[in-house]
Amino acid sequence: MIAALVLAMLAGLFATLCLPRLLRAMPTRTPEPPPPYPESMTAELPPGDEEYLAWLANDLWPEDEYLEDDPNRKGESDGGPVPA
Repeated sequence: MIAALVLAMLAGLFATLCLPRLLRAMPTRTPEPPPPYPESMTAELPPGDEEYLAWLANDLWPEDEYLEDDPNRKGESDGGPVPA
């Protein structure tokens, strides 16, 4: 009998002290905007950096067809007449 009274008293104490805080509406948080990108994809590079990147690309991918000035110069035809 005493245990039931103690449990009821503890439940009442919990209800008066903690329950209002638990049932209170949580404040809504507005989502933060994403951080801006650290670099621009269209930014102009200083001439030294541009030269370094060109050298690096040529060194790492020497046979890259996208680095060629004229991809048809290796004898590939563009559909026109083949020279005799």
